[in-house]
Amino acid sequence: MQSPGRQVNQTRPNQAPPLPPYYVERPEVSQELKQKLLSQETARAGTLVVSAIYGLGGIGKSTLAAALAHDEEVQSHFTDGIFWATLGQQPDILSFLSTWIQALGDYDFKPINIDSASLQLRTLLSDKKALLVVDDVWHPDHVEPFRVAGDRCRVLVTTREAPVKGAIRYDLDVMTLNQSLELLTGCFHNQLTNQELDYAETLAKTVGYLPLALELAAAQVRDGFCWEELLDELQAEIASLEALDRWEAEEEPSDAKRKNYSLVASFNLSLKRLSAERLKQFAWLGVLPEDVTITETMATTLWKCNSFQAKKTLRYLRQKALLLPGVSSTQKTNYRLHDLLHDLARNLLQPELGLSITEAHQQLLERYQTKTEKGLWHTLPDDGYIYSHLTWHLEKAEKIDQIHQ
Repeated sequence: MQSPGRQVNQTRPNQAPPLPPYYVERPEVSQELKQKLLSQETARAGTLVVSAIYGLGGIGKSTLAAALAHDEEVQSHFTDGIFWATLGQQPDILSFLSTWIQALGDYDFKPINIDSASLQLRTLLSDKKALLVVDDVWHPDHVEPFRVAGDRCRVLVTTREAPVKGAIRYDLDVMTLNQSLELLTGCFHNQLTNQELDYAETLAKTVGYLPLALELAAAQVRDGFCWEELLDELQAEIASLEALDRWEAEEEPSDAKRKNYSLVASFNLSLKRLSAERLKQFAWLGVLPEDVTITETMATTLWKCNSFQAKKTLRYLRQKALLLPGVSSTQKTNYRLHDLLHDLARNLLQPELGLSITEAHQQLLERYQTKTEKGLWHTLPDDGYIYSHLTWHLEKAEKIDQIHQ
């Protein structure tokens, strides 16, 4: 409970990430979802879950949730703010709860565990009208500490397929053909010729109308790769994945699997275009937590390079659609990594860097330790990243006993 003497500053945050540069409105989806979010049915349930049809990734769940969070009607309804946490497969739930508690103006509370933080959040939200977005949920138990809002709040969950007990569910389908073409046109900053439109239609169908796969493919065409060659390579990659699965499962792949192959094929082709050095730099992103803000300053340590090289590499990966624009309260450019691309980077640590996940964390900590005075962590300069994540990296490196050094 909140102690009587403690001052709690009132704020009205909106923690939602920005919409992607090539955002395409899906009114048939967003209007229905907004009505559901603000409905009496959801008010009674307290939680609305946006899940992906077939459990697909890269379908646009998080983007749709962000669009809702930036909608004027939604913002005016939730007068005490919009809170956002992207969980991923191994979430630091206590950290997210603590961030929300501080965003509600309570900087004095020091939670000792998830239960105490969740209880304090319940207290702070009891008279509030807020939207709590819990993004990229992999396990239903991970949602529960956030389902503590008062009667006037709502919890919006995005997940591929984790069932959330007692929640209203909305299954998101893939984009339409016209929406896919609009996204591709936006990526190229100009109208497509009739010939290019034919190629674009074939591309959209080939990648299953998945926004992430479309943007990855568009980045390659934008870089000068010809449409025919891209389509040939994509179709060959998908056929190879299907053949392998058919051989292992001894059955024809489902429509859901085919769409997933198209996403994997898009990933594979994007990575094939990277130089050996760029691929290693992309793999290093897998040692970071999910949905973290990636800055030029912290990238110099991550990649052991100077700031010019870090800036150049970050811009390059963004141009390839392998990074997303970040959330920034300053003029400095920063970036984020889509959760599926984060998984991909993490899986590349061993084959590309020859490191286990534990060894990768250890190496990153060694790089940071060179910036300390006499190896003392409390002397580490603030790069906008490591102060918030040092404990997490020490745990993953199996060196948590060093925290008091």
